[in-house]
Parts: sequence; structure tokens; C-alpha cells
Amino acid sequence: MTDPVTVPPAPSTLAWYAVYTRSRHEQAVARFLERDGVEVYVPTRHQWSRRVDRRKMVEVPALPGYLFVRCDLTPDFRAEIKKAPGVVSIIVSNGRPARIPDDQVASLRILLGSGREVTATAALAEGERVQIAAGPLKGVVGLLERVDAGQRRLVVRIDHVGLSVAVSIHAGDVERA
Repeated sequence: MTDPVTVPPAPSTLAWYAVYTRSRHEQAVARFLERDGVEVYVPTRHQWSRRVDRRKMVEVPALPGYLFVRCDLTPDFRAEIKKAPGVVSIIVSNGRPARIPDDQVASLRILLGSGREVTATAALAEGERVQIAAGPLKGVVGLLERVDAGQRRLVVRIDHVGLSVAVSIHAGDVERA
């Protein structure tokens, strides 16, 4: 009698990919893809809504315009994802769909499930031209001078005069210009 030969499991070809959607289409795209049996993760967070007559806790996308799919991204399947109503593109890096590491998606799930206040901020670099999107300084455009924990220092330079002014602002109030 011979011993049965054990075959090692094949490495999983499933990986996470980020999908960019039209504004406010994350949930609709997720429902469409889930009907095809795709594992989908739409990161959401809770925030107070701004109603005229009341305040209400609502669930909103934590990364507006993005969702994650876990699949074997064959060329045919990639084409099917792109056909979903509301999908703009699959995020690519060096011309290929960008694989998102499992631990990053797991960390995002833990972070958003922690109950702590979480806000999405753009990855802005020092020296980048930015605009203040909210608050009393809304509309101000300048250069991002320094990135501190929780704050960003914005410098507005007036060309041809040689003068600059700087202000510290909350990170969530800044976006690319």
C-alpha cells in the first residue's frame, strides 16, 4: 500500500484592487458587482448630517469615489468590472492594475470599525499648490509649507512683491488646487 501524495494548496490568485467610481456611486457599483459574486468592500464611516431642522447620524463613504474588489483580475473579468454602471476605472500602477495588500484592507476595516472619528485626507506633499476647501478661509490658494500631525501650514505667496503669509489650518480643510 502506498502513501497518498499530498498536493500543496495552490497559491491564491485573489487580490484586492481599488475601483474608482463616479461621485456617490460606490454603493450602486458594489451591489452590481456583488450580484456577479465578487467580494466587494466599500469603506464607510459615520458622521452627523447637516439638516436644517435636525441632526442625524448617517453612514458615508470613508474614501469617496473608491471601493475595493477581491478577485482574480483576468482581462475578461477586468472588462466586466469596467462595464458596471458608475465605474470610472480600476486604479493602475505602472500600467497594470494596482494590487492592494491584504493587510492594508484589513487595517482599514479595523480602523473604520474602531468607533473613532476618522476623516479621509488627500496625500499632499510639501511644496504642492493647495486650496482651502472649508472653514472661514475657504477659497484661499497657496503652497503647502509643512505637514504636521493633524495640521498643515499653508503659505500664500504674493508673487512680484516678495511677501508671504502663513497660517496653520486643519488637515481636513485642504485639497489640491
